[in-house]
Amino acid sequence: MRTEPWRREAVRLSLRPMSGRVIASKAANYLVEDAALRDGALGPAFDLLDISTKPVEQVLATFRQHYNGLWVGGRATLTDTEVTLAPNALNRSIHEELNAIELPLAMITSVEVEFGWLTKIIALGTPTHVVKLRCFGAHKLAGRIRAQLP
Repeated sequence: MRTEPWRREAVRLSLRPMSGRVIASKAANYLVEDAALRDGALGPAFDLLDISTKPVEQVLATFRQHYNGLWVGGRATLTDTEVTLAPNALNRSIHEELNAIELPLAMITSVEVEFGWLTKIIALGTPTHVVKLRCFGAHKLAGRIRAQLP
């Protein structure tokens, strides 16, 4: 099984309303392998302050290399049919083509909680990938996801 972060093209991407009854919803970050900042996304504020974006770009490159992607802030929502990971407004505005990831519960083969320094990481296994998200209360959310699996 691949353990890389989820790629956008591997799941349905949409801005449509979620299907099913909402069981849990919380602020979370999720790992996106191909997350990319829009050209000039950091520019206006840095231009105004006459600060170089190079240090920020270097930090992001280091994070991307270490984690195999970038952690994107947003919301994790569990319904009785899927887990949806949606970026918040700030991340939608600074990343290219960053939409919600809808992961049907029928695709999830495992739910594991992994170590994280401040927040634990939930690894949702599928037959081909592992989708990772991190949030406060990860053990409880993971339990709720497990309880909804078919």
